[in-house]
Amino acid sequence: MKNLAALTALLALAAGLAACTSSGSSTAPATATATATPVSGTETLSGKLTGPAAASTGILAFHLGLTGPVGTTATIRLGTEVPEKYELYTIHTAVGDLAVTLASAGTSTGRLKSATTCLYVLTTAVPFTVDGASSTGTFAGATGTGTAVVVSSGDDPKLSDGTCNTSRDAPPSAKTAVATFTATIKLTVRQ
Repeated sequence: MKNLAALTALLALAAGLAACTSSGSSTAPATATATATPVSGTETLSGKLTGPAAASTGILAFHLGLTGPVGTTATIRLGTEVPEKYELYTIHTAVGDLAVTLASAGTSTGRLKSATTCLYVLTTAVPFTVDGASSTGTFAGATGTGTAVVVSSGDDPKLSDGTCNTSRDAPPSAKTAVATFTATIKLTVRQ
């Protein structure tokens, strides 16, 4: 009796499956495969800080907008230390983490733009490679290369002799401080 019940259930299942298949002439079974189609393009990340947030001598927390193959928002926290080659940075986005490895320590240029106001501008450009194995979510398995540029400016304080204090530890005036983060990536993601 168990064998008859099993056979009946099997026939009912087979009839149900037959009813769900196409009535075309193909005898090959229907299969479903999920494929991730690579999407490539230029991804641009940008953010700006002003006032006390840009005048910090500690951590700069940028809130970024991303446009390109992946449109989303992100946050990156940058310290004031000099970046090092092979250092891993993680950009936390709403759709996953984008991990990048620095290709070099980059280049920094800074100079006093005005001895009257003590306006100082520092630009740091760092090339990087996308680390798809350390990335998550939409960025998991992503590939690409890019360059990040951070520009900080503001009026440095004056010393007692009236000259500008351009030392690394001298914070710019919060009234004039501005910091921008921009990165451009030739990015390929699997969507």
